[in-house]
Amino acid sequence: MRYKKQIVSIMTLTILLILMMSSAIQAVSLVNSISNFSAAMNGSQMKLTWSSVSNSAGYNVYVNGTKIGSVNSSEASLIGFSENATYRLRVTAYDSNRIETATSEEIRFTTTPQKTLGQVQNLKVTQVNGYVTLNWSGVSNANKYQVFVDVPGFGNMNIGEVTTTSAILKGFTHGLRYGFSVRACQSVNSDNTNYGERSVAQYIVIDYNKDDTSNNNNNTQTKPDKVSNVSVYDVTETTATVTWKELNNVDGYDVLLSKNYGSYQTVISKNGNRTVLSNLTPDSSYRVKVVAYKWIDNKKVYGDESSYYSFTTKEEKVTVGNISGIDVYDISENKATVSWSKANNADGYEVSLSKNSGRYETIKDTSNRVVTLGNLDSDSTYRVKIVAYKWVNGRKQYGNESSAYRFYTKAEKVTVGNVRTIYVDELTKNKAEISWSSVSGATGYNIYFAKGNGSYQYKGSTTRRSYVFANLSANTTYKVKIEAYKKVNGKEYTSETAKVKSFKTSKATTTTTNTSKPATVTNFNVSVRNRNQAYLTWNSIGSATGYEVEISENGGVYRCVAILQTNSLDLDGKVLGYSKNYKVRVRAYKTHVISPGKYDTVYGNYSRVISFRTN
Repeated sequence: MRYKKQIVSIMTLTILLILMMSSAIQAVSLVNSISNFSAAMNGSQMKLTWSSVSNSAGYNVYVNGTKIGSVNSSEASLIGFSENATYRLRVTAYDSNRIETATSEEIRFTTTPQKTLGQVQNLKVTQVNGYVTLNWSGVSNANKYQVFVDVPGFGNMNIGEVTTTSAILKGFTHGLRYGFSVRACQSVNSDNTNYGERSVAQYIVIDYNKDDTSNNNNNTQTKPDKVSNVSVYDVTETTATVTWKELNNVDGYDVLLSKNYGSYQTVISKNGNRTVLSNLTPDSSYRVKVVAYKWIDNKKVYGDESSYYSFTTKEEKVTVGNISGIDVYDISENKATVSWSKANNADGYEVSLSKNSGRYETIKDTSNRVVTLGNLDSDSTYRVKIVAYKWVNGRKQYGNESSAYRFYTKAEKVTVGNVRTIYVDELTKNKAEISWSSVSGATGYNIYFAKGNGSYQYKGSTTRRSYVFANLSANTTYKVKIEAYKKVNGKEYTSETAKVKSFKTSKATTTTTNTSKPATVTNFNVSVRNRNQAYLTWNSIGSATGYEVEISENGGVYRCVAILQTNSLDLDGKVLGYSKNYKVRVRAYKTHVISPGKYDTVYGNYSRVISFRTN
C-alpha cells in the first residue's frame, strides 16, 4: 500500500504582525493615554484591540518590551506565539513625525487556544538516515494537523500543518535528542480554528546511520526505568534545588524545565539525584521533569520522563530609592518646569499633579528627571508629586511617593483698550441716547451714570455700543462713564481708564402737543432657542413710534438692550449667556416734535415681566 505523505521543513517561527488597515481617521487633538486596551484569543491568533487616538498616524505594538511592528488601525493580530505562555503587551500612538504621543497600560496575557477536538493518539516516530516519519490516528472532525518539534535549546515549535495523518520531517542535527507531537485542528472560518490536545510527545536521538522500523528507538529491555519522587525545595528568587529517587544501572539524568507553561528544555545533564537550578526568573511559574539515560553503543538511551513538579520562584525584593530635591521653575501662565534628584535603582518616574487642591492625576511617565508641564491654567494653585519605580518581571515596583511641592501659575496678562469717544445721538428733556467707539477685543462695556456732581452709579453692562437713558429731569446736567471689559477664564478685566461724557437735557416746554402716552404692550411672549438664544414677540401698537426692550440678568438691574420699530426681536449670544436666569419686559414709546430739531418722548407702561433660563 502506498501512503501519500507531506514533507514539512523545520523553520524558525517569529511573532508576526497582521496589519489591519483602517481608512477612518478623525481630526481631533491627541491625548496622553490609550484606553480600552485588551487581548483575546481569536482562533489561532491573539487579537489586540484598543480605542483609537484621533490625529495619530499609526500605532506601535510592543511584546515583552520590544517593538514588533506598526499598524494604522486600532487592532492587530499576532501569530507564532507559544501556547500557555504569558506575554507583556502594550501599544503606543505616534504622529506624522513617528514621535510617540500616547501609550496604553501594559497588560499580561496568557495564550490558551480553545480546545474542542479530541487528542491525537497512537503517534509513531521512525527515522531513516536523518529523515523522521510521523504517523498517527485520525481525529473526528479534524481537517488538518499541526506538527510540533521540541528543538534542543529552542523549545517546542509549531513547524507547520498537514491535511493527512502522516508527515516526513528533515533538517535535524545528528546526535541531538528531539521531541515530536501532533495536534488536531478544525478550520471554522478565516478567523477561527478549533483545536485538540497535543499528543503525548515521542523523543528520539537523531542518528543519520539508523534505519528504524519502529517508533521506539530504545531497546525496551535495556532502557532505564522512569524517574520518580521528583521534588523541589530551597526555592529563592533565582534558584531552586531539585531531587529525585536515584535509579540503579543508569549513567545519568537530563533535567527538563518549563517556564510559565511553555515548552520543556533540557537545562542540565548530570549524575546523582540532586541539582541546583540557577538563573531563574523571579516571580515565575516553573515545571521540572527528570529523565534517566544510559550510554549504549555510544548513544544515549532514555527512559520515560518523570511526572512534572510545579514550583514558583519568589518575588524579587527590590528597593527603589525615594525622591528629594523637587524644584519647580520657569513658571508662566500655562507652563512650568519640574526637576528632582535621582532615585537609587530607578528605571523611571511618574509625575502626578493636583489643581486647586483637587485629586492627583498621573500626567507623566518618564525616565528623565526634568519635565515640562504644559496646558496649565493661569492664576491657579498646583501641587506636584514624584514617585520612582523599577520594572521587575514586567511589573512596576515603586518607591515611596515624594512630598507635595506647591507652586502658582502667573495671572494671564490681559490688556483692554479704552473707549475713545462717546456720542450723544439724541437728547430731549427727559431722555438721552448715547453711543461710543468700539474697543478691539472687548467682550462688552460697563455703564456708569451720575446726576450733576453726584457720585456715579452702575447702570449695567452691554455688548452693544449704545444705551438709552430715560426718565431724566429737564434742564439738568448728567455725566456718563463707559469702560470696556474682557472676560478670560471666567475673570473680568477692564480698561485702564474709563471715558467720561457730560450732557444737559433740554428745558421743559409748555408748547401744546399731543403728549398722550402709547398703550401698554400686550400678548408679550418669549421662546428659548439653541441654548442661549430667545425670540420675543408682542402685539403692535399703531400709535407707537417704537419699542424699548429691557432685560435683567440673575436678578440684577434692568438694562436696555434694544430700541426698535418692529414688534419682534431675536436675542442671541451677544446678549445672553449659557445657564443663566433672565427677566425681560417691553414698553412702547411715542416721539413728539416740539420745535425744529427738538423732540419729546413719551413712554407707555411696561408689559408683563417674563422670566426664562438659557440652557
